[in-house]
Amino acid sequence: MELFQVIIFGLLVGGMITFLGIFLQQRYASVRRRLQANPRTNTDLMRPQMADKPVFISAKLADTLEKKLDLTKGGATTKKLQARLTQAGIYSERAIPLFLGVKLGGLLVLPILVLILLWGGASQRTLMVLTISLCILAYILPNLLLDRVISSRQKKIREALPDALDLLVVCVEAGQGLDAAIKRVAEDLQESSPIISQELLLVNLEIMAGLNRQQALKNLGERTGVDELVSLCNILIQSDRFGTSIAQALKTQSDYIRTNRRQKLETLAAKTPVKLLFPMLLFIFPAIMVVILGPAIITLTEFFSKRG
Repeated sequence: MELFQVIIFGLLVGGMITFLGIFLQQRYASVRRRLQANPRTNTDLMRPQMADKPVFISAKLADTLEKKLDLTKGGATTKKLQARLTQAGIYSERAIPLFLGVKLGGLLVLPILVLILLWGGASQRTLMVLTISLCILAYILPNLLLDRVISSRQKKIREALPDALDLLVVCVEAGQGLDAAIKRVAEDLQESSPIISQELLLVNLEIMAGLNRQQALKNLGERTGVDELVSLCNILIQSDRFGTSIAQALKTQSDYIRTNRRQKLETLAAKTPVKLLFPMLLFIFPAIMVVILGPAIITLTEFFSKRG
């Protein structure tokens, strides 16, 4: 009887996850259908708009749930999550529903799996502790993984930024404009630094699409979230606005980034002895003491045993 209740509960949870997935998919499906070109619009006016798919929830209920959960397209939560996904290099329009679906799915599925596997073989208190722990882990783990991806991507951008600045300086001093220089540097860095190459290509594509150069550079800083790159974009915007030398600004920024990197490395090197102190005291010194004092202790033990 208890196993039957667990199975029924698992089916209910699976239905809830399916409902949430359909709900998160519907907000994008409606917009996509409106944007698709349909040459038979006039002949299909008498058909139901959702004839190919069943309607599980009404549009009014979907809008209400989106507002309550702050999942609207212009909501603060959606914008913040979209910015984090963009910093991680994820530009897909389905990234937000998939990310939220993974969080909610893990939050509901993992505890159910543990309850099914350990039902009857563990105490009620153990099951409760495991369930709560897995709920917290399933909810936090996607955020931790996303933060790790963002940190790794930003680190790679910081490492490749000085080389990109040097190439920009060479291209600008050779007589190329800033837009052409950005495109050339993006093409040259495709093999060595694909991440920053992709970001520079996006800047070039935005400018070619008609976006203002200042806004394109501002978008570059917001997409990456790297402080050094945000500072560089601000310097380029000011140079473009006031007509100052772009090459000199790039040289100054490159020197600043290299100096800042050297200072950070010196700081990490200064912290190394302190970080090595505890491993040496716990692992290295006891082994050295055993090697040095071991023969002496054995000799003293044999000497006193003979006299005794």
